[in-house]
Amino acid sequence: MSKLRSFGLFLLVLGSVGSAGAALSPARAAEPDPVARVLAGLATDGVANEDGEAKRVAAFAKVATAKWAKYMKAIGTPMLSWAKAELQQTPGETIFYPFAGPDLPTAVQLYPEAGRYVLVALQTGGRVPDLAGMNPAELDAYLDLVERGWVDFARRGFFRTDDLKADTGKGKQLEGITPVLMAFAAAEGFSISSIEPIRIKADGSDVEHHPGDANATATWDSVRLTLKKDGRTVLVDYVWLDLSDDYLKKHGEAKTWIASMANHKVFTKAASHLMQKAFFSIVRDTLLEKAPVIVQDETGLDYKDLGKRFDVTLYGRFERAHKLWTEGVQRELATAYKEKKGVKPLGFKFGYEKDAGSCVQVAVRKK
Repeated sequence: MSKLRSFGLFLLVLGSVGSAGAALSPARAAEPDPVARVLAGLATDGVANEDGEAKRVAAFAKVATAKWAKYMKAIGTPMLSWAKAELQQTPGETIFYPFAGPDLPTAVQLYPEAGRYVLVALQTGGRVPDLAGMNPAELDAYLDLVERGWVDFARRGFFRTDDLKADTGKGKQLEGITPVLMAFAAAEGFSISSIEPIRIKADGSDVEHHPGDANATATWDSVRLTLKKDGRTVLVDYVWLDLSDDYLKKHGEAKTWIASMANHKVFTKAASHLMQKAFFSIVRDTLLEKAPVIVQDETGLDYKDLGKRFDVTLYGRFERAHKLWTEGVQRELATAYKEKKGVKPLGFKFGYEKDAGSCVQVAVRKK
């Protein structure tokens, strides 16, 4: 997945108030919406205290808006049109996106009517950044990092995990991926009502407001963004979570929560083929058992497992996995693309770049 030099990774869950993600207690972060608009390049006021800072913020805004427009033209808008034609849309539904990073845009474009997006990844969330409190050198460095993220996301449409590890976390310039989620939400036309820290409940039934010290970074590992658009309230839950078997076996509440989230539509891409490995068997088997619909690229569930329980429609082209991964993965998928009738075209880039182009599998559980 991608970078916060290329902007970060995310697991994001968006949910409508009154659904599985009932409204939590008020957010403690102050005024996130103006900060989000600056990070999206949609506003330049309220940050700069000096003329040099104002020029830097204006230059950043020009790059951010240009790169977002580039992404939407090449990837976002074609993806949205495809999704409206090929995916069943249910207003207010919850979308579960494991191995997501901060990739809110893809979730929104695939399911624009959802009320809750749940994203899971290994990067921390973090607090709302105090841009106005930064000195000129700090602000310049911060905007430079985010600007490189816009450039990289426009090119790839996802983030690389290694870059996220390098650029985000405690003691790093970016405390976590919350600022990326904020910027993406603003770019998608949402206003941000609140941002608050969350955690998985002790019984694993859902998430809840984190009761810890609001000034402690550990309190903000996972976050909820409450968004507004066209009269709708939409929730984005980013949950910091290790999805490996080793972690889930030791944390029963997390395992239970994954099983609950798997009852919703699932989407994943650029997931490093992790669920095709033995040490991610819990999340793999849970999705195979429970998910009603799975939308993925070649890096998600193994096609030979998917085909046993789902009716799978293929889009685009697939010959072999990206060279970074073991030769021979998804052989059955490659065979299906060669032999299966009715493979449909795909008019946008999706996931890792490969010689054959991009592929999408839409799997609907067999009745």
